[in-house]
Amino acid sequence: MEYLFDFGFSLDEINSLKSKYDKVDIEKLESFPRLIKNNYQYLNSYGINNMKVCFMNHVRMFFMNPDKFRNIFTKYDRADLVRCIEKNDAVLEKL
Repeated sequence: MEYLFDFGFSLDEINSLKSKYDKVDIEKLESFPRLIKNNYQYLNSYGINNMKVCFMNHVRMFFMNPDKFRNIFTKYDRADLVRCIEKNDAVLEKL
């Protein structure tokens, strides 16, 4: 999961992520770095200030097919979506 360093995650944050999720999720994080990087970069391009929190709390969303992932977010007004996610990252689970 060294690719997470590219997104500014610290070793402590990565270890916290490893302890928070089960073995299957961690294996996915390790096995599909391109998929996760693609989805992370897409959502990060929205300019969301709490991206690390979003990723840490909703890592399973980042396992989605990139087209499906993008379609979730393109339905909404970008500024409103960013505002809502920054106010409460749990909004991601409701989209």
